[in-house]
Amino acid sequence: MFDAIDTLIELVVVIAAVVSAWVVTGQVRRRVKASLGKTPTDLELASLKTWMKVDEREQQEKESGPVHPK
Repeated sequence: MFDAIDTLIELVVVIAAVVSAWVVTGQVRRRVKASLGKTPTDLELASLKTWMKVDEREQQEKESGPVHPK
């Protein structure tokens, strides 16, 4: 009896993991595209060099943005 429930729970967990990985990949692609201005390849998404460029570009945009006095 518990084998069927355990299998169902495992299936739900796997499906949730796949869907969340797909969503995160989409968010990462949009972040890289917004920073670098081009659609990244899978190799670029895994490249540390690409992410260093993204961080540098985001920092530059943050520093050059409008100043909001408090």
